This record gives sequence, C-alpha cells and structure tokens, in this order.
Amino acid sequence: MNILVIEDNSLKREKIIEYLRSYSHIVVSEAASYNSGLTLAHECSFDFLIVDMSMPTFDRNEQTQGGRFRALGGKEIVNKLAKIQKLPPFVILTGYKDFSVGTQSLSIEQINDLLGSLGNSYLGCILFESSDNSWQEELGRVMGKLGC
Repeated sequence: MNILVIEDNSLKREKIIEYLRSYSHIVVSEAASYNSGLTLAHECSFDFLIVDMSMPTFDRNEQTQGGRFRALGGKEIVNKLAKIQKLPPFVILTGYKDFSVGTQSLSIEQINDLLGSLGNSYLGCILFESSDNSWQEELGRVMGKLGC
C-alpha cells in the first residue's frame, strides 16, 4: 500500500511515519507543504492520504518561511484532487480544533461536514495530540478498513 503523508511539522510527520512503519507492507512518501503535497499526489498514485489541514504554500527551508500560510490547505488539496478524479481515500490528521480564515472561524465539526461531501474517499478527521496516542488507534481503525 502506498501512502502519502502531507504534513509541514517535522516532529508530527516523523511520529506519523514512525507509526506507519509498524505496518510491514506500506510504502510511505512525504510532503511538507501545499505545493509539494499537491504535486506529489497529482504525479504519483497513492492508495491512501494522511493530510494536515493547515500548512504553508511552499516547503520551508533556511531561506524561506514557506510563503502564504493556508489555514485550510488540506481541504484545498483534496478538493483539487477530487476535481481531477485523483482522490484516493484520505483522513485529515490535525492538531487544531478550530481554523481561522480571514474573519471566519470553522470548527473541526464544520470541516468534517464540508469534507463529507467528497463521499467515500473521506474517512474522517483525527485530532493529533503529541502527548496522547489515541490518534494512532483512530488511524489504525481507518487503515484496518482499508485492509492494512
């Protein structure tokens, strides 16, 4: 199974990948921004996506902070992939319960409702907390439904 993890926080990304490596038949690819995640998902074929909600437009490095911050970057990625019919099953794995876009604020429940319109590809929103491993149990349940 080929999995793409789109996550800008390197510590969180490492924890996710470490967890995924406990599965023997998984190949993990990773991206750290909106652009790199969308490009990789568009160019390659994945069986499952694990997507953060908020991320920078570009990969961060020593010279740049990643361009414009996208509070709903994960939602934008999956919507674009759905439009070109390249959206595999996915989950949102986020550390936030609320998302601010301009003067508007969306709760994780509202995001869940919006993504539900993508049908069977959307497998839920998981809250990531570094001090708690319940996200691993939830992700494991989702992956079990996919045959992992």
